[in-house]
Amino acid sequence: MNDNHESRRRFLQLGLAAGTGAFAGLATSGCQKKQASSAPGPKTKEDAAELPRGVDLEKWKKLKGKPYELGGFPTMPGVCQLPGPLAKRNWPDRDKYKDVKQVPGMCQLCSTVCGIIGYVKDGRVLKIEGNPHDPNGRGHLCARGHAGLNHLYHPERLLYPLRRVGKRGEGKWKRISWDEALDEIAARLKAVRESGKPEEFAFHQGRQRSKDALARFLNAFGTKTQLSHRALCSGNRRAANLTYLWESDWDLNDVEHSKYILNFGSNAFEAHQGHVPFATRIQNGRFNNGAKLVTFDVRLSNTAGGSDEWFAPFPGTDGAIALAMCQVILAENLHDADFIEGWTNVTVAELREHLISYTPAWAEQVSGVPASDIRRIAIEFAQAAPACTTMCNRGSSAHINGFYNDRAINLLNAIVGSVGKKGGWCWSLWGGLDPLVQTPPMPPGAKTWSVLEDPPEYPLANVWRRMRVGEVIYLYLLQGRAKLQAYMTYNLDSPLTWPEESLTQQVLSEEELINFHVCINCFYNETAHYADIVLPWATYMERWDLDARGSYNLRPYVGLRTPMIEPLGESKDVREFFPELARRIGGGMEQWYQESVEEYMEQWASNVPENPATGKRGLERLLEEGMWEGDREPFYEPYRIALNDDDMGGASVDEVTGVITKDGIGIGIMKDGKPVRGFATPSRRFEIRSLFVQRIGKNEDCADLIAASGVTKTTSRPANHRGHDLDIDPMPIWFQPEEHRELAEDELVMTSFKWNVHNHGRTMNLKWLAEIVHSNPAWINPLTAARLGLKNGDWIEVTSYYSRELEKQSPHLQRDDLQVENGRRVVATMRVPIVLMEGIHPRALAMSNSCGHWQYTSVAQARKLADDAYRGTQELGSERQTDTTHLVGSDPATFRDADWERNMWWEDTSAGDLAKWRPNTGNGWNQNRLMPITPDPISGQQAFHDTVVSIKKVGAA
Repeated sequence: MNDNHESRRRFLQLGLAAGTGAFAGLATSGCQKKQASSAPGPKTKEDAAELPRGVDLEKWKKLKGKPYELGGFPTMPGVCQLPGPLAKRNWPDRDKYKDVKQVPGMCQLCSTVCGIIGYVKDGRVLKIEGNPHDPNGRGHLCARGHAGLNHLYHPERLLYPLRRVGKRGEGKWKRISWDEALDEIAARLKAVRESGKPEEFAFHQGRQRSKDALARFLNAFGTKTQLSHRALCSGNRRAANLTYLWESDWDLNDVEHSKYILNFGSNAFEAHQGHVPFATRIQNGRFNNGAKLVTFDVRLSNTAGGSDEWFAPFPGTDGAIALAMCQVILAENLHDADFIEGWTNVTVAELREHLISYTPAWAEQVSGVPASDIRRIAIEFAQAAPACTTMCNRGSSAHINGFYNDRAINLLNAIVGSVGKKGGWCWSLWGGLDPLVQTPPMPPGAKTWSVLEDPPEYPLANVWRRMRVGEVIYLYLLQGRAKLQAYMTYNLDSPLTWPEESLTQQVLSEEELINFHVCINCFYNETAHYADIVLPWATYMERWDLDARGSYNLRPYVGLRTPMIEPLGESKDVREFFPELARRIGGGMEQWYQESVEEYMEQWASNVPENPATGKRGLERLLEEGMWEGDREPFYEPYRIALNDDDMGGASVDEVTGVITKDGIGIGIMKDGKPVRGFATPSRRFEIRSLFVQRIGKNEDCADLIAASGVTKTTSRPANHRGHDLDIDPMPIWFQPEEHRELAEDELVMTSFKWNVHNHGRTMNLKWLAEIVHSNPAWINPLTAARLGLKNGDWIEVTSYYSRELEKQSPHLQRDDLQVENGRRVVATMRVPIVLMEGIHPRALAMSNSCGHWQYTSVAQARKLADDAYRGTQELGSERQTDTTHLVGSDPATFRDADWERNMWWEDTSAGDLAKWRPNTGNGWNQNRLMPITPDPISGQQAFHDTVVSIKKVGAA
């Protein structure tokens, strides 16, 4: 309540100071006129000219706010310059957007990459809006997209290259030139290349949208050690989809045309990869099409709260509920027998037999969801078919049993026959750009192997796509399973976003494990803190790309990311400095960089067709419109597409299976005597029973299955995987991790979530977003709190434990480094405050990610000023090089933002005293400090929602 009063008081002061609101009312009231008549007049002619008649100058000076101190760039986003008593005549500035240039681009503050338009005037981006030409976003833009201005014009943004001058991790830096930086990097990389071990150069990317540029450089160098965060994001979901489909790892639920949406753990209104495009289509389906939305989620997310029904199952039991629903649908004869018998590789009878034990009563025992509700919802879902679909995401997949969870959920769509149907469970061949656009010739792929890129213990990580197992990288380095002579990180913040924060910090600190580390980023984040050289990366509003992601219109498109302004300072994109680096390394790398960036983009976009209305085509058309979508038919029921005479020329048909092959490669299947495309799987059917995953788990040669599928980029596991066999059930099943079966009284299952204004680790530095969410106390159910003697606002000590299930299934992880207490391996402890929420399962504890930064700008750390060195840089001016903090790579004096210096009300002033801490202040806590390295044994997906923790009270706020 006090915080609310304080905020309102400050709001009123600002309103008065700006000559609006309360002050404007007083100025025209009779009361104000009466007071003004006896007040002393203006002291100068200038005062008299500026003030409206009857205004008391002395009173005005007392009421008005102090003007913001400005740097060399006076128009920082969100810094209101308090325009004074005559502001009403032209405030807001009526000419602000006069003669602006609208420049299209694509956001990159999350993975949705919405089309945007920058309003540019006098070399400055004034605002950002959604691009109505974007077929996915349709002109909508979320809070993160609008906060791009904070990203572009941040005072602590990196603008100049840095070289470490102290110990790694000490935080001492020297500003250097680009020539110095590139010469040193090239010398180190050249030495790696000439050592005969190019795989010991690893490129580790976070969120990246310049795939062609990275692939060109790494293949030209000759290393295949390209690491990613895929396993921390969506590995299980993709593996489950690929098991059924092979040709696509991403389901594009046609919710806009659906009648029933069954959601398992997806917080689509806040944190789905499809974000605004997906969320708006869900709501269109509900309000325009009457769709019902039912959500199963351990926590009352905004999606769950906006659903027609919400159930809170025990963590990780989504698959159990889905299998029970499948059993009900078959028992009630509401299944689509034609689809099952005609388009899957199992029979109805086989499904009945397989699902016989997965009853609603059994599912209630493990999940806590009433059997009657499981039965009712299953029937409702089936009755809406085929315009019904499931949807899921990390809520169901980020578990040790996540692969099987998502296999079970997807099975529902096959049983009711909604696969590929309008309003049903759909997918697209095109997870990115329309294949009409092709990059200029690329180098041949590198042939190296590294245990970091392809750990042999995870069978499905790399057979269809290179998903990799990112969370084991630092553990394997620490265990001596690999060595890195050079390590280049790109838009990555692994010390914050990777599990086991302390282990990640330890490995990044040790030069014996990582000999040389180059960090490419727009900001000095936690990863940069452990680098040897830091390069200032251009923002997404200052660089080139062609980009797209899976479209909910079920047809591909092409989007353009283009420089809206010249890059600030000396920041550069990889498209600009990789060619320079390649030329310095030499050895043939330089031959792959013959054209300028603009020439490359023109060639890449050259096939974009002409717009008849404007006569523009290719890059010229994209520069005007930002997006292009072709006129392909939506990808509904692609398995029914007929094969023509040309397709069938020279083809053969298997008399038993009906599979059609050409030159030994599967192209279709005979259906009712006619050749059709079918599914791109070995059976050319929707593969409920997957012999491929069963055989690949056992390291068997699967060349015959791969050829029949037609998806020939799929591979069997290499020879060095032998000895790392795993039993993978060919059918959708479910099991419960051992540690979840019998929790102690003080134990809960910790789950994680995202807020709608943040991604995992790259938005807390943006003041407009950080003010909305900056703290992340632990959510606990009131029933749990009462049982443990806790009340709202208490502080607890959370202790996390390593998975007993993984100790059995994945002994190769060798976690003998973890301390053992009472027979359990302890990962970490952390103190956090709690908030009591009825909207969470009583055996769960929830904390959001994104918080707890200890680098990544003052805003992310919830500090009004960085430190004494930051204050010094404002006074040093041209002498600022004497500073050795990372801010020598920024220009906070020019791009000063006095707004957060004055108005950061959420700064924590308690100095660690729990009794003085005020709720909703500070920078929060990094949940990943508690999170153990927990890969699903099948795909390697990090199990973010399975960690067992014990809690005890340590004090009250």
